[in-house]
Amino acid sequence: MIRLICVAAFFLVLASAPCRAAGDAAAPVQHNVEAQLDPDSGKLEVTDILTVRGRAIVEFKLAPWLAVESLLLDGQRTEATATGDIWRLPLPDSEAHRIEMRLRGVVPPLPADGRPGASPSAVSGEEGSYLSGYAGWIPVTDDDWIAYRLQVEVPAPYRAVATGRLEQETLGETANRAVFTADYPAEPPALFAGPYTVRERHEHGTRIRTYFHGELDDLSVGYLDDAARYLLRFQEQIGAYPYRDFHIVSSPLPVGLGFPNLTYIGRMVLPLPFMRGRSLAHEVLHNWWGNGIAVDYAAGNWAEGLTTYMADYALAAEEGSSRALEMRLGWLRNYAALPAERDAPVTAFTSKRHDAGQVIGYDKVAFIFHMLRNEVGEAAFTDGLRLFWQRQRFHVAGWSELRQAFEEAAARDLGWFFHQWLGRTGGPRLALDDVRLREDGNAFRVTLTIRQDSPAYRLTIPVVIDTAAGRERRRIVLDAQETTATLVLNAQPTEIHIDPDYDLFRRLLPEEAPPILRDVTLAADALTIIAADEAVAKRTARQLAERLLDTAMQLAPSDPSKIGQAPLLIVGTTPQVEAFFAKTDLDGIPDSLAGRGTAQIWTARRNNGEPLLVVAADDLQALEALMRPLPHYGGKSYLVFDGRRAIDTGIWPVVQSPLSRQLVQ
Repeated sequence: MIRLICVAAFFLVLASAPCRAAGDAAAPVQHNVEAQLDPDSGKLEVTDILTVRGRAIVEFKLAPWLAVESLLLDGQRTEATATGDIWRLPLPDSEAHRIEMRLRGVVPPLPADGRPGASPSAVSGEEGSYLSGYAGWIPVTDDDWIAYRLQVEVPAPYRAVATGRLEQETLGETANRAVFTADYPAEPPALFAGPYTVRERHEHGTRIRTYFHGELDDLSVGYLDDAARYLLRFQEQIGAYPYRDFHIVSSPLPVGLGFPNLTYIGRMVLPLPFMRGRSLAHEVLHNWWGNGIAVDYAAGNWAEGLTTYMADYALAAEEGSSRALEMRLGWLRNYAALPAERDAPVTAFTSKRHDAGQVIGYDKVAFIFHMLRNEVGEAAFTDGLRLFWQRQRFHVAGWSELRQAFEEAAARDLGWFFHQWLGRTGGPRLALDDVRLREDGNAFRVTLTIRQDSPAYRLTIPVVIDTAAGRERRRIVLDAQETTATLVLNAQPTEIHIDPDYDLFRRLLPEEAPPILRDVTLAADALTIIAADEAVAKRTARQLAERLLDTAMQLAPSDPSKIGQAPLLIVGTTPQVEAFFAKTDLDGIPDSLAGRGTAQIWTARRNNGEPLLVVAADDLQALEALMRPLPHYGGKSYLVFDGRRAIDTGIWPVVQSPLSRQLVQ
């Protein structure tokens, strides 16, 4: 499964069909491919011999930049008809047939500015080549899965790598060759080549390799170590790793893509500290969730949220409970910033195309798995995952198969849980009412009423009570719009808190939700002010604003008094930002950020309650430095950058939650 870049709608059609197990009677299409690729010129020659059976016609996709030099059916010349990039070849009967195609073309060039360009599924240049399996560089049929043998040759010193099992490799003075196979249910092979230095190690029966550009070679040992650690971790949690190889390949493009047994990461990103941490763990885990078990997109994408929970969140939790709480609160804070008109049930999420998709498909789905683990317990949760893996390996599966596995592991019906969290848009909003304390002999009784909006969710609500003897934890079941409960305590209680650790997915109350960048960047009605004098600085500030916003940019009126009720984004150089503030009733830069770094970014509430986001950079160079990193910090309230490096980030503190109450007799 290709992630992060959606290469074609054709892929989504293919991925929605159920896979067949390798032992089924209907055999997959067999591809025997020989390819010669020159990354520098982009010249590609392909011979693909397909073995098909059980069909009267073969339909396949070919890239428009490829020409069919010859087409043989069972050794005889034949012709196929094309409509766009889809070809159709009739067969004389449904017996086994051998189709041989010779293809030639020039892969589209790498974009000069380093961006993915108009054809992100197939590019080539001196710094490397990338050919997605669904780009049509070999015939892509509509089969649920295929098997293949791929032999690829590239001129030395280039090295080639592909998805599939590395069977053999021959390094020569003028050319390098490698053979990759897949005799298990597989998607079409993705092919990569570059001037790579290759390092490898073998751990737990898996060959792990790095294919890195020369300047990154000193990173290889660390990446090999961490990949081995994550492979072992997830094997122990879920089951055996489904492939024999795992490759980490550096890309000349600023991308991060995941494939079966391979991840393809921009060479500018690989040195960043977070890549060897959660990002690498996330990509390794996708070999179970999303590749080892494919996603039934018609029912919604569960794999991104489950991978986020078991990789990103689990690693944060290992750093301490405060880091885990921070991530959960961040998910809820992101959801609070999502405009109601952009909300959707998780079953509608297929892939991330914008920040709103991340809030639903990554954050909310991860939170659902967190609540499920709390509901069924750690042992049943782990058993459910392992059972799901054992039953669905190399199949397409959806939420219904996940539910079946967890119900069997927990030995109880979970229909109510999956129904309310998957099929509904939104989340519960809690309120704490009518808290009373009375002393009853040697005990203390706290009676409280908890309410939620309609329609009601079935919730097990964590309650924390501070007492003279320490903290006590209780749970209250709320399955209607309101419930009243009495808690009996042996020590004098002083304060009570409802879900203080944010273990429930819910709508935060306004006092619990200090402003963050996404309050403005996700808002469809956000207005933008460009605060810069020189033309180049104005253009750069405008480009940065467009990168930050999740919807089309709308410029605000030049007169501040006419801006009205709307989220507001201000981007510019510090002197011009300060000059704008001087004409308004807005507060300037917070004292905690003033004078630090080369750029300060902060959020606030305007007097009318609308969110404000300000980006103030010292000069043009400081603005340009924010272009790539800043859009990745949507969950923060404030940041300080020194060049491209964030030296301070955070969320404005919550002073007093409305779900906490002081207790007095």
